[in-house]
Amino acid sequence: MKPSIKKGIIITSVCAFTLVGIKFYLSLSNTVEVHSVSSLNTGYWDNPATSTGLVSNSDTQSVLYDSSKTITQVFVKEGQQVSVGDPLLSYDLTTLQSAVDTSQLEVEKAQNAITLANHELKKLLNTTPVPDVVEKPEIQDPTPAPLPSVPTKNGNGLYPYILSLSQAEKNFTDYKIYYTNTESEAPEKGPKEDVNAWKEERIKKTSDHTCWYWIEYTYTDGSNNAYDSKDVVEYYSDKQKVPYEDISTVGTKKNPYVFKLSEDQGFVYGKLFLDNKNLNSYFRFDVYTNDGEISSSWLVRCDKFAAKQSMNEGDMYSVISHTKEEQKYIETEQNQSPDNTSGYTEIELAKAIRDKKQELKTLDLDLRKAKLSLSENKALLNDGIVRAKRSGIVRNIKDLSNPIQDGSAFLEVATGQGTYIKGNISELMLNQVKVGDTISAYCWTSGETFDAKIQSIDTVPSSNSNYNGSGNPNVSYYGFEAIAKDASNVAVGEYLELTFHSNTDTTSSIWLSKAYVKQEGNKYYVLKENHGRLKKQYVTVGKIVWGDTVEIKEGLTDTDSIAFAYSKNAKEGVKTKNMSEDAS
Repeated sequence: MKPSIKKGIIITSVCAFTLVGIKFYLSLSNTVEVHSVSSLNTGYWDNPATSTGLVSNSDTQSVLYDSSKTITQVFVKEGQQVSVGDPLLSYDLTTLQSAVDTSQLEVEKAQNAITLANHELKKLLNTTPVPDVVEKPEIQDPTPAPLPSVPTKNGNGLYPYILSLSQAEKNFTDYKIYYTNTESEAPEKGPKEDVNAWKEERIKKTSDHTCWYWIEYTYTDGSNNAYDSKDVVEYYSDKQKVPYEDISTVGTKKNPYVFKLSEDQGFVYGKLFLDNKNLNSYFRFDVYTNDGEISSSWLVRCDKFAAKQSMNEGDMYSVISHTKEEQKYIETEQNQSPDNTSGYTEIELAKAIRDKKQELKTLDLDLRKAKLSLSENKALLNDGIVRAKRSGIVRNIKDLSNPIQDGSAFLEVATGQGTYIKGNISELMLNQVKVGDTISAYCWTSGETFDAKIQSIDTVPSSNSNYNGSGNPNVSYYGFEAIAKDASNVAVGEYLELTFHSNTDTTSSIWLSKAYVKQEGNKYYVLKENHGRLKKQYVTVGKIVWGDTVEIKEGLTDTDSIAFAYSKNAKEGVKTKNMSEDAS
């Protein structure tokens, strides 16, 4: 072998060994954080064997005292026997209408809260966790940030935020009706071109002439609509209403000031309300998606909203939640620093997602309770009379001249016929649950636990079950009704946690964020700690829900520790640092 070739082989070998050595050294020097599986296990938040429900008709009919509704007459006495449909008491219809309006607002408020929470959950599910860092306290300069200028519309004709009434869409502030008559066809010229033909007083109908009217609108920018014979309307008698429908000028509930916002921000500054607080006008804020569809709409009366708020010009109000956003402040030079503390760590993100899903479950119950209250108030609008829902004995009637103001019952009808509850059941459980089965119920208010027997199950899925999509989006839910014979301490509208008795067990599985699970062909694995170093551990997976949470059926236990699978240094053989042990 020639000396030059031999020398080249030696150099190549040395380089190869050197590279292997460097790689081995880096694997020794790098460390990757691992967390216990028990701390990462989110649990099965959409267990089909559990549900939530409401008491729809209690064993004791309680007529609660509501100071917003005026009681005009009580028809029963203490100890009186009543039958189904017997009148118990009556309300003043005017105050009832006010209660209906309030209930409607509560329903809308609950729906908006669910929309906002769903939006926040979607953002959390698309969030990438950040490395663990030690947070430093944020110091804010107490000087509020100056108001921005009035923005310009984007390419879709939408504003990023609303600051001034000038941003309202073109609308009419006044109108004038002109009248004329012809032998047959509508005139080609309008009032400005043919002054003699058009009158501001209504022209009486005659048999030999056709009568017409045309409306001239004055818009917010001072302009008027141009005359067009196609807009002229014929009227056939002197008794006919002109115009056909009532015309509301801008600012009324029927014809509010309309503001169009983009989905990216969608908030309103307090300056708009304060500048116009003397206007008894309605504003409507429409938020549009990038596809041009309205995703949220908020109708508010300016003067009333401004009067109810402790408001500054720089306060920002979300169009989705109708609540005040956090005040912005000027950042001074000494407070400016690289932002490496924003976002969630892996553990914090998993907890935030879990908490948001639980919040949605609670919000759904709030919505259902608000709808139940609205339905009950609407049912009373006909004559204002509350009637017995079942036969029973009247008891605990309070003094009408001095009613208790703590929201307790004004009177009760003890029936002894059982308590009815309503809930929803996942389609995954339909083949395991049937009419006649017993379910367990837990009352969140009283802490009472009782059993109930299913009386009926709907044959078509509910359109609004499982809080508008915050459950499993690929599963339908069916309404059911059950009766409990021994639940006398629960009242109509109270929240219940329901459990179906079946052989299905999904709670024992491990549920992890997909950030900890990687796919290799048709296999899945995690990076598990093994004697202080990472090791690839293949696992058997089950369901994948919400696109972010994976069920681990085999290959992993709660006592194991794993790494964030997509970390730069997360590879087999790398040293580990157990964060769960450090925290303890």
